This record gives sequence, structure tokens and C-alpha cells, in this order.
Amino acid sequence: MTSAAILHGKKELMHSNIEPILNVPAPDNKPHRGWWLSLLLVALLPGCATTGGRVKDTTRTFDTVVIDAGHGGYDDGAKSRWGGREKNHALSVAQKLRPKLAGAGFKTVMTRNSDVFIELNERARISNRQNNAIFVSVHFNDSPRRKIRGAEVYYRSSVSRPLAQRILGRIDAIPGCTARYVKTANFRVLKLNQYPAVLVECGYLSNRSEGSTCASSKHHERLAQAIASAIIEARGPFKNTTVQAPPATPTAAPVPEVPEKKKKS
Repeated sequence: MTSAAILHGKKELMHSNIEPILNVPAPDNKPHRGWWLSLLLVALLPGCATTGGRVKDTTRTFDTVVIDAGHGGYDDGAKSRWGGREKNHALSVAQKLRPKLAGAGFKTVMTRNSDVFIELNERARISNRQNNAIFVSVHFNDSPRRKIRGAEVYYRSSVSRPLAQRILGRIDAIPGCTARYVKTANFRVLKLNQYPAVLVECGYLSNRSEGSTCASSKHHERLAQAIASAIIEARGPFKNTTVQAPPATPTAAPVPEVPEKKKKS
């Protein structure tokens, strides 16, 4: 990652109040004692997944979706020889997501619709200016460990957790995709949001196979469809509308919420 990307928020992640020993993933994605204890601590520790009651719970009433394409302009985000630049893929997914949500009756607001840099605080302000919204930030991932792959979804307020889980489940249902986990994070666009907000890491550009897939426009379409389906399911259908929601994809098995350290980039 470039210094611009670091300033843009990838290093703003603050780990939850779970002891590091509990962040070790279970082998073969099977739960272990640390995983169950992590979930218990998340439920019991105050402030671990909240923003002090500041977030409005619009998860069942929202009529606006703020779509945030990560990075942009001089901030490339993650990049690799086979995966290209994160900022371009994030914008492509966001632009494909917008008409799917608009077709289902939602008002959509893009934080950026071209290759420009939008400051993090401004992205949150765009969301907070809406009347009844949720916020979805689209990103792609990077790690020095080239074997790591899979989608991740981050949230901060507890009311955002079901949406995060639903989105990850839908991405996991895409053939060839892998889901890693959902997890709390202190990214600024999540921390400053007054509405339910999630940040979706669609895959690792640093993984040669997944990076090549993530650079595909067809895959961007699949990701946009998965995210749109999850959002539409979360909200439920609008009353008195003749617009049909996009067809559902097969329901994925529940993805465990496994705390794990966020990679540095």
C-alpha cells in the first residue's frame, strides 16, 4: 500500500477488546473454545461494538443507501501485478451496485462516481446528511501473506452487525468465493457514521488467483449483485412499488464471526 492509502484509513483499524490469544483462527474454519469465548466477551464488554448509542437504527426502515467506493484519485489503495488498483475495482463494483438498488426502489448516493479523492470525514458527512440511510463502503484487500484470500466485512455499531453478516453470506454464495469473517473495526467512515455502516473487503488483490478474479468486470457484477441482494433482504420490499428486486442467489451457510487481526497495509 502507498502512504496515501495508509492515510486514507487502512491503518485506522483498532482491534476489539479481545485478548490476542483469542484471535487465532480455528483450523478448517471450525469453531474452537477461543472463538466461543470471543463471542461471549463481545456480548459482555461495553463499547466493544457500539458507538455510544449515537447510531440511528434504520436497518428496517432505510430508503437511502450511501455507496462509498474506497480510495480514488492519488490514493490507489491496494494494488498488485495481477490484481491492478483497488480504487478502480471499488468504483466499478459501486457503479454496478447503484442501478440494482435504484431498480429496487432505493435512493442511492455515491460518495464518488469518478476517479477522485474524497476525504474520509467527508464520506461520513455525505452519509450523515441523508434522512433515512445505511452506508456501504466497498474495498479490496491486501496482505504480505500471499496465500490469504477471502471476503471480510467490518462494522462498528451493533445494529450494523446483521447487515455485515448478511452481505458476507451472499458473497460466500458466489461460486469460487471464500468468506473469512465479519468483525468490529474502528475505521473512520464507520466511527463517524450516524447510520448503520459496513465496510466490505471483497477479496485479496495480493493473492494471485483471487486478485486476478477481482480484476474482472464480470466478477464486479457478481459482487454488486450479492451486496444488493443482501441489502434488499435486510430492508424488505417497499410498499406500493411495482419494481422487482434482483433475483436471489442461493442462500449461503452462516459465516462465523471470528475475531482476527486486520492486516497492515
